Amino acid sequence: MEYNEEYIQGLLFEKIAGTISEQDNLVAEHAIASHAEVRKFWEVLKAKMGSPKAAAFLSGLNPDQAWEKTSESLHQQPGSFFSRNRWALSGIAAMLAITLPLAWYFNSTNQTQTSLQNQAFKEVYLKTDQGKAVDLSNNKQIKLGQTQINTKQKELSYNAGNADSQEWATLFVPVTKDYKIKLSDGTTVWMNAASSLRFPFQFGKQTREVYLTGEAYFEVAKNPQQEFIVHTSYADVHVHGTSFNVNAYTAQNFTAALVEGAVSAKKDNQVIKLKPGEEAVIGKEHLEVKTFDAQEVLSWRNGTYSFHNQPLSQISQVLNRWFDVKIAWQTPAVSQQTFTGEIDKNLPLDVVISNLKLTSGMQAELKNGILTFR
Repeated sequence: MEYNEEYIQGLLFEKIAGTISEQDNLVAEHAIASHAEVRKFWEVLKAKMGSPKAAAFLSGLNPDQAWEKTSESLHQQPGSFFSRNRWALSGIAAMLAITLPLAWYFNSTNQTQTSLQNQAFKEVYLKTDQGKAVDLSNNKQIKLGQTQINTKQKELSYNAGNADSQEWATLFVPVTKDYKIKLSDGTTVWMNAASSLRFPFQFGKQTREVYLTGEAYFEVAKNPQQEFIVHTSYADVHVHGTSFNVNAYTAQNFTAALVEGAVSAKKDNQVIKLKPGEEAVIGKEHLEVKTFDAQEVLSWRNGTYSFHNQPLSQISQVLNRWFDVKIAWQTPAVSQQTFTGEIDKNLPLDVVISNLKLTSGMQAELKNGILTFR
């Protein structure tokens, strides 16, 4: 499907406001990784919102007035992405549109605006920073410059060939899928649905760094001389060689759970060290340490999602990622009800819903790709 730059701009506003869905975030991350213009806009947006002037502006802004000015600036049309209902999800998002000029970097000439291409995110694929895209849905061998790509049974491995290669690539895993990649240093990464991993084909000599959106389980090849760093939008994880799980779909649900070894989680100027069985989570003001149930945290690797006293809002996010279904609430309060149970990714969605109804008593209806909870 095609989407225009107004659509991507809106996703970036939602992303920085923290109101973006997992699937929309994957679209936004794809655009940032694939297009220099989008990347530039994203960097400017983050810089604008991180400035003291923006903070002062936001603290004294009336959301209703913000929307009125925003809608005028956008010359809103019926059905526009920037509809009042969409912006109503976050007063912050409406404010953002005012703090940043709405000029778009693609529109530097008077020519007709061009559209970005969305590959519908139905299959796993790899895209290099040079713009080369590779469909990984079938077993194949592909040559990208000096790098030999091999795919087999939902797993990617490669041989960088040139030891001095500086090329980076991003692996995109869409909703309903999962995938495994073996990096050049021997580190293995299992990726959950609606996730992406940006990595270099060959690591540098001082550090090994990757960038994660979504969720992944890492088994890092041991190398005391070369630290391994997982960057996310919410916090970073530093390690020399260990096994751990990182969930970075949203700031509210961010976790870095240590299975074995030792890691440090870093957010802003705060650094905390974890022991096996501990996880770092984002609290109200800073990172916090908690214990975790490995069966719950790691069950996704076996195609199941185990949950214990989890709010329905969090359970529904897994249904969205694993079955590509939109979520709706007939009564908002229902989203805060807690349940205990398990979801099997290999079962048809209607069977999963029936099982949830029987075991938890929750009420839900699937119609036209929308799962409505009552």
